[in-house]
Amino acid sequence: MASFFKSLSDDMEKVAQVLEDGYQILSGAATQMGEASSNIHADSAEADFDSDEMLHDENINLEDFEEYGSPLMGMADSVMSDIMSYQVGPQTPMEQIQAFKAAITWNEPFIQCLLAFQAVVIIAAIVLTKKGGIYTRMGFMIILAIIVRLAERLNSIGNSRWKEFATQNYFDRGGIFIGIMLCAPLLCVCFGMLFAMFREANNLLVDVKAMKIKAQQEREQKKKSKEEEKKQRKKKD
Repeated sequence: MASFFKSLSDDMEKVAQVLEDGYQILSGAATQMGEASSNIHADSAEADFDSDEMLHDENINLEDFEEYGSPLMGMADSVMSDIMSYQVGPQTPMEQIQAFKAAITWNEPFIQCLLAFQAVVIIAAIVLTKKGGIYTRMGFMIILAIIVRLAERLNSIGNSRWKEFATQNYFDRGGIFIGIMLCAPLLCVCFGMLFAMFREANNLLVDVKAMKIKAQQEREQKKKSKEEEKKQRKKKD
């Protein structure tokens, strides 16, 4: 940090030096213009000569000023770039999460209603997964998919009318807020319900396979028992 302030002070000194040189160049040009105007009133012929010389000197001074002006702009740009280079945003994922949490006003009604909606969706998904039928769960997932599909339109509506229900504009053009706070939880719920359905289907397949194996074993046992009965009858005869 000390090196940064030292380099900043050096750059500011360079800028001040260039400004002082430019001021001296401009003041010299103004003095020469004043002298040329006095010579014009004294003698018209001499004034013509002095005016040509003054214009020549003025062109030289302007060229010198332009030569000083471009380094001045370059130094100003370098100073601003040095300052902006030290203004580093969050780097690690944890810092980004903390920055996102700090940017949201969690106690405002809009955020609390959004969190309550997500809680209701999660509870409904759990209940339907345990007790709901296949068509009920599919319909619920379709509704969630429609909400996710309309997230872009909801983001544009929120961007134009955020003052009616929020304290700040959460709806940026990239849709980061609505993607994290609305779409991501709903997609996680959908994937969770799909995983539960696949697991149930897998368990059903295992049960059906076990029932088939059991039925086949029972048939084989019946065949063996019948064959044994036939053998015993033949022995008795």
